[in-house]
Formats: sequence, C-alpha cells, structure tokens
Amino acid sequence: MNITATRQLVKFACTLQAQTIPEAIRHKVSLHLLDGLGCGWAASQHQSSKPTIHSARLFGGNGDCSVFGHTGFSPLAAAFSNAAVINGLDHDDGVEIDGKGLGHPGATLIAAAMAALDISPIPVSHEALITALTVGFEVNNRLIHAIQPSVERFNQVYGVAQHQSMGAALVTGLLLALDEQQLHNAVGLAAALTPLPSLHQYNWQQRPLLSIKDAVAPAAQAAVQAVIMAQQGMSGSLDVLDGEQGFWRMIGSDQFAPEILTHDLGNHWYANYGSFKIYPACRWLACALESLETLVQETGWRAEDIQSVEVHTFPRIVDDMMDYRPQNVTDAQFSLPWTMAAVAAGLTPGAGWYTEKNMKSPVLRALADKVTAILDPDFTARMTGPARQPGARVVLTHVNGSRSVQERFKPLGSSERPLTKSEVIAKARLNLAGLKIDSESLIKNMIQQDCTDQVFYSSAAQLTGASVLSTNCWI
Repeated sequence: MNITATRQLVKFACTLQAQTIPEAIRHKVSLHLLDGLGCGWAASQHQSSKPTIHSARLFGGNGDCSVFGHTGFSPLAAAFSNAAVINGLDHDDGVEIDGKGLGHPGATLIAAAMAALDISPIPVSHEALITALTVGFEVNNRLIHAIQPSVERFNQVYGVAQHQSMGAALVTGLLLALDEQQLHNAVGLAAALTPLPSLHQYNWQQRPLLSIKDAVAPAAQAAVQAVIMAQQGMSGSLDVLDGEQGFWRMIGSDQFAPEILTHDLGNHWYANYGSFKIYPACRWLACALESLETLVQETGWRAEDIQSVEVHTFPRIVDDMMDYRPQNVTDAQFSLPWTMAAVAAGLTPGAGWYTEKNMKSPVLRALADKVTAILDPDFTARMTGPARQPGARVVLTHVNGSRSVQERFKPLGSSERPLTKSEVIAKARLNLAGLKIDSESLIKNMIQQDCTDQVFYSSAAQLTGASVLSTNCWI
C-alpha cells in the first residue's frame, strides 16, 4: 500500500499518546485553549455576536450543543457559531513562521472540540482533549506551511483559514473515538466541504467587510459535518493532500512542499509556531499598534498632546485599512485609524475597544482623524515579497512640534517574539472579567491539569466554565 502523506498524518493522529508529547508543547496547546475560550467569552457578550448566534439557531435546527452559555444548537450550528464568536473580536490566536501570518487555527479547532464534547456519549478527559488539540494544531500548521502560494498567486487567490477544516476533523474524530479508517474518510470529506478561498473577496474596496472574514466558522462546520458523515459510513478521498491534484490545488495554491507534511513528524513540532495576539485587530496592524503603544508609554503624552500619528507601512494598509468612521466591529478591526485611536487613548485591548459608546466617542474619532499612512519601500518589500512580514514605523508628533519614532518588523506574540505564560493568562483574565462564571477555576484547569485524568468534560459548558447562563445581555 502506498503510504501517502494523508495516510501518514492520519496514522500520526491515531497513534499519538499524551506521554509522548513534549511538556512544552502540551503547555503551549493548553494556553491556546485558554486564549480561545477567553476570546470567545469576551465576544459572546458583545452585541456584534448577536446576529451570528441568532443565525445559527435558525439554520442549524435544535440540539444539545451550546455556544458560550447559549443552549439548544445542533452540532453543525454550534461549531459554526462558536468558531465565529471566538474569532469575533479578531483577538484570537494565529500561526506565524518567521513573521508570516498563516491563519487563525484555534477558533476552528476549539469550536470543533466543543461540539464533540456536547455530542460525545462519554465524558472526555482533559488529557484526551489536549492530545486531540495537539494533533489538530500540528497537522493544521504543517498543512498551511506546505501549501503556501507564490507571491503572484497570493495576490490572486488565497484562503486564510479554509484548510483548518481538516485539522478540526481530526480533533473532532479523535474525541468521538473514530477508528483509523473513519478518521481517514473524515479528513477527505472535510477537504471536499472546505469553502472557497476568500481573502481577496473581503470587500476591501468598500464597506462593510465580509462578516465571516476569516472562514474559521465554515471550516469548523465542515469538520463536524465530515466526522458525522464518516461515522455513518460515508467515504472521503483517502489521498486528498497528495499529488498534482491534491488539496493544495483545490485551495488555489500554485506550489506545494509535501515534505513539510511529514518530515520529522513527532519530533519537530509545528504546533510550537502558534502565535497569540495582544490587540483585538487584524494582525497586519499589530506592528503599528505596538509601536504607538510603546511611544505613548515612553513619552507619557496624553490624547490631547498628540498632534499627529504618521504610519509608514505597506500598500494593503494604505489602500484598504484607512476607514476613519467604521460602522461596525468587523470594519473597526481592519481600520488603522480606529485601532490606533484606541491605543492612543489608552483603552485596554479587548471588547472595550468596540462598545457602542467608544465607537461614537468624539475623543476617539478626533484621535482617529490624526492618523495617516504613508507607503514605505522597505515595509512594502517585506510584506509584498515572500516573507510577508507586516512591519511598520510610527512617527508620533506632539502639539509642540517634538517627535518620537518607533518601528517593528514582526508582530509580538509569534515564536520569534513570544508572549510569556503570565501575559497569556493576564489576557484571558481580562477577557473573562465580569462574567458569571468561575474564571479562576477555568484558568486553573487549562494551565495546571496538563496530561492528567483529574478533569473530565461531559459538555462544552463544562469546558468553558458555564453551566447554563442563557446570556442575552449584549454590550
């Protein structure tokens, strides 16, 4: 039998044992789980999540699955809605290799896991959950790196997170105890159900932007659907990742490095390339935001002291992200003026950036009006070339004419510039603040129970720290 890359990855998923995963990787995956749950809770209480959750109720039918305290969803609807909510504030994790952003895996993988917990006939141990998520992150991160397109193709066709359906299918299938053949079929089915690439269909040249901006939600739905179909004996392609007509062609790439999928599998951990975000905004804005935050901290200048904020950066920001009056939360997440205004005003990164009061604040709008963006040849070359690094230089000018400058070339939170454990936990605490859940117990479960059988989850509500909140209060 030909041992294809697809088959090798499925075999890896079926045979990986918790004790063979390095402690550092288990811990990293646990932090991703905590980060995703925190982002999900914060967004679930925000008015912007209301249409997503209500839509899922309408198109998904009734069921026993939950969405961050809301109950009564079918598995597919819950997977879709949970992923969209986790990604809702654009504060959730990513994958970064040498500064290049490669999707938002946690939203899809964790949402699929939540649906699996709700439909599993038996409780799932924390150890089994972390092992399944490790498989998901490892396969996902290898796959997206292997199918990266050329610069020319990236500018034509690209998908941010569509490929995540396959890693999520492995997570779901493992938690539901699929056998190897069923899991293999589920991967093939998930690939077939993957939505079209969408990055260049965001509606960049006008507003509002595409609501399901990163495709994390349809990818999660496809994963859970694929697993249910495989459970019922339906067949999927068994070599979907391989050959000249493999998934890399389906997703629109023009090149493929198949060796990345399997080389040193189980020894070199691509799960370690997961990144965390400190700002609830498009990652391409992160270097500008960090530069401004550093300047504000170093100078001590207040909002009224600022004369102008000049950002030297790359074309995508100059051409597509200069919306001075975003009308909704998604548009604001992709607005350089708005997010820079939030930083300049000293707002704590999180849902507070996008409350109705702040979105209409005259002070924040006045700050946004002081932001300009200028094309810079160095940052343009970095972002439009193979490296795809979203750097920026910020020039902050005081009303008295004095100036201060900062620049960054790679976003904070990547493997090259990692956040500490305490920083990820602090972010989660902020996102969980004010909720009617035991946030400290949730945090403790995520970071202190790695690879033990002391914690079991019989539902997504137990995992997220909610019993039945039935929350209907939106901020």
